[in-house]
Amino acid sequence: MCGRFALYLQAGAFADIFDCPPPDDLPQRYNIVPDGDIVVIRAGERCRRAGRLRWGLLPPWAEAPDDRGRQINARSETVFEKPSFKSAALRHRCLIPASGFYEWQKDGGQSRPYFIHRLDGQPIAMAGIWRESRFADASIATCAILTMDAYPSIAGIHHRMPVMLDPEAWDAWLDPGLRDPAALRRALRPLPETRIGAHEVSRAVNSPTNDRAELVEPANERPAPTAEPQQGVLF
Repeated sequence: MCGRFALYLQAGAFADIFDCPPPDDLPQRYNIVPDGDIVVIRAGERCRRAGRLRWGLLPPWAEAPDDRGRQINARSETVFEKPSFKSAALRHRCLIPASGFYEWQKDGGQSRPYFIHRLDGQPIAMAGIWRESRFADASIATCAILTMDAYPSIAGIHHRMPVMLDPEAWDAWLDPGLRDPAALRRALRPLPETRIGAHEVSRAVNSPTNDRAELVEPANERPAPTAEPQQGVLF
């Protein structure tokens, strides 16, 4: 899954990398949490456009903006079939830029947080879907991040990870005219595993009130754990 991430990209770099101007206010964020507004990139009439959506996709049958059915993640393997996600996945897709994301490895009675990022320091673009929900007295646009099985190199931290799209797949994923599930699955082309790294960070990231640059810095020099071979799985 993906429940926390960071985005600390300068406005000029954002425009160069994602080929669109950033939102007017682009703060440096090191601990972005669900249920708040996040930066997303969507297709415009002639070019990409950046804006903000609330992180936590409301289902089509939601009766209020705080509906408990909202989801921060959607499994890429089933997103085109599940009623909660199908319409958004076929019609309303986005990129969710990030400098990296956090996952927690279970270590006995404790959880060790890791920051997962591109090794070259470039930002990632997570595949997202969004929906606008209308209510009697308000409307709200919400989004979710698509996930996939984790790369073997980080599966020892967590077995799932966001779909980090290869830049060559961005246009296809954003294309509003592309609605064929088979073609969209092909567009979900992730970055090569060799471009991704991870390092342990301070447990200060556990608190959503902490939001500072030190959160992404290595806590020590221990390498990220790798997944151990398994004889089989039950689920």
